[in-house]
Amino acid sequence: MDQKINDIMNLMDSIEYGFKDENDENIINVNFQKWEDEFSKFYYLQTPEELLKSKCGVCWDQVELERKLFQDNNIKFITYFIYIVDNNVLPSHTFLTYENNHKYYWFEHSWGAYKGIHEYDTELELLLDVKKIFKKEHNYVSEKSFIYIYEYQKPKKHITCDEFYEYIETQKIIKTNEPLYFYHLVNKYADMSKGLLSLQYMYNNKMYDLFDKNIEKYKDRIINAWNIKKYRGKNNLTREEYIDALNIFRGKYGSNYIYFFKYPPYKNLGNKINELSKYKDIYRININDEEVQKLITDIFYGYDMSDSINKPLNKKYYENISKKEYFSKYDDTLLMNFSTLNHISISFKNGYCPKQFLEKINWE
Repeated sequence: MDQKINDIMNLMDSIEYGFKDENDENIINVNFQKWEDEFSKFYYLQTPEELLKSKCGVCWDQVELERKLFQDNNIKFITYFIYIVDNNVLPSHTFLTYENNHKYYWFEHSWGAYKGIHEYDTELELLLDVKKIFKKEHNYVSEKSFIYIYEYQKPKKHITCDEFYEYIETQKIIKTNEPLYFYHLVNKYADMSKGLLSLQYMYNNKMYDLFDKNIEKYKDRIINAWNIKKYRGKNNLTREEYIDALNIFRGKYGSNYIYFFKYPPYKNLGNKINELSKYKDIYRININDEEVQKLITDIFYGYDMSDSINKPLNKKYYENISKKEYFSKYDDTLLMNFSTLNHISISFKNGYCPKQFLEKINWE
């Protein structure tokens, strides 16, 4: 097999990275600005035969040629697509792996800095290494960006850039992230058939009884504490004004946010919590689950002590804080006893967190 793999790599060495224009010139060399600005407009996926003729293709094209060469040599393989989602930034890469003698290999040709055959003990170790490298090479993306890996089958020929991304979304997502759980309290016997609903979802779907019940806790903060001038001291707020106030104070996702603690409250934390356990259930969500991440439109990690005059928090804070430290500032005597517990706010697509991603846990 080693000789077959070397022969494939030698053949791939006849291919340069890029894409040819109508003058048979590599666009990346002759007009780099066009390459940067218009790639999605001129690109289409070449067939292996077309690539062997043009001698020029991006990783998407090169993997399709590798696919054919591995198939022709009866070598089992898997093709992967990795990409980062950061607003409108979508850097991606495709690559091929194979197994031999209980070892796993990353076959890389198009990514010049990592060209070669890289050996690993497991497929997961391989994928995690590619992911680590890919993240390092794209360190300009924000901390809120998400990285996804898909195992994908042979796509249709000549699909465009946008069509390629659409096709990938139909393929098998590979979960490589370590779990990171957060927790939410729900009234016992609440209707959880759909999942956790945001206030905006309740309003949009005319669930006014539920909306009115859940919005009441914000009234005092809106008219007294949040310093929103037009609502200061106002006695009666309409549902629309509640929504407006939440979005003014918490940003454009304010009324869509659903709130989660890093650790679940426990009965010995205080009398209020012990009493709360009698009529509340605890559900948890893994925000590192790739399928969950695809449903998230925004995560706000909050401010220390839930006060905007304090330092803003980030994901690393929650990854590293211990349970003991997290609850160290809890004060059971406060009227708003949860106010000192740092929490995150998540906005989900369609305004709710689906039930399938929530797991009910027992009180401690």
